[in-house]
Amino acid sequence: MGMGSHDHVDILVRRSKSFYSYALEALSRGDFDLALFLLEQATQLRVKALLLRLLGFIPKEHRIRELLGILAKYLESLNREELARLVQQFVDVWTSELRVVEEAYTGSRYLLRIYDKSDVEKALKVVEELFKVVEAVESSVFS
Repeated sequence: MGMGSHDHVDILVRRSKSFYSYALEALSRGDFDLALFLLEQATQLRVKALLLRLLGFIPKEHRIRELLGILAKYLESLNREELARLVQQFVDVWTSELRVVEEAYTGSRYLLRIYDKSDVEKALKVVEELFKVVEAVESSVFS
């Protein structure tokens, strides 16, 4: 018996939460590269869970800003301009921090960059704010 997209959404959200809690553990151990990589994965999966729920499929894109752009466009197509604006303003305000999180996708795996505690703390802040945006969109669209 196959899984429905609702099951896939639940799995993505659960994995996102696991990545997030392991990121906090890595931060507490001083493993900053791994913490950032895990935060990126947590964020990517959380946004993809919302997109799967809205679109019925997961876009192949993995860059968080691009995923958020897809989300904003889709919200506009639903005539939810205020939510689309919320998402776009989030991207505008947090662009440099989002870029650091996105870089962790490749940077931490291939040692292209060494991260420190302040990088992780900034990333943690943007990820927590992004989760609030995602929850605001979900509660508004699916209530």
